[in-house]
Amino acid sequence: MKELCATLSSLIELGFEQREPVVISDTVGYRFAQLDLTASHMMNMSARYVVILGGTINTGRTFAVVDHQIPDNLEQPLEAAAWISYALRDNRRDLGPLPDWFLEGERHWDLVPMVRDARVAEERQRAYFASPSCRIYRDYARPLRRNLLEHFASLPSETEMTASFDGRVLSFGLEEHNHEVVAYGDTWPSSFRVTVSPESRLPSRFESEVVDVRVFEDSLSFDRAHLGPCEPVP
Repeated sequence: MKELCATLSSLIELGFEQREPVVISDTVGYRFAQLDLTASHMMNMSARYVVILGGTINTGRTFAVVDHQIPDNLEQPLEAAAWISYALRDNRRDLGPLPDWFLEGERHWDLVPMVRDARVAEERQRAYFASPSCRIYRDYARPLRRNLLEHFASLPSETEMTASFDGRVLSFGLEEHNHEVVAYGDTWPSSFRVTVSPESRLPSRFESEVVDVRVFEDSLSFDRAHLGPCEPVP
């Protein structure tokens, strides 16, 4: 007897039953109240082997065709349950009573890479908008950029520069000199120490009327330029 792929084997452990092959593809199935779901191991249009989920839902008031692809190497039943429940999320209310494995799969969507990646991206975005930042009007940012670049060019080597913002003035302390500019935003929780050198660069031009200065992920961004490494000053 031909050995099933890892995903179909996991689905059988969840309660799927082996079916007659679709064409020459191994197939298992699970019968929901409103959906006879099939899962077939076959090659997709990209010439890659996957498990194709298929079936139709007809409740009398809604009709939907199920056509999804999931990986064929899901070795853990819980992982397969997560992928199935995620694939059927838009049809959930039309499936009828949901089995325990489906509900458990919904609680583990973090096993589905696109869900995990979206969550990481969302968390990163929240962290970005919560990070210390302030904004400078472009007309004020231009002379600040010029003064900083001139100072960077005169440095003998890598040097530490401090950046701080008190809710009104953004200040860069470099070699006992402060480069200051009026800015707006929330007061930063601390000053930050950032490494600069004669090779440090700032944007050649500012696209927006307002320039964003921000400390995020160990660097200090000045519009599109990043200076670093950067760390809080104790």
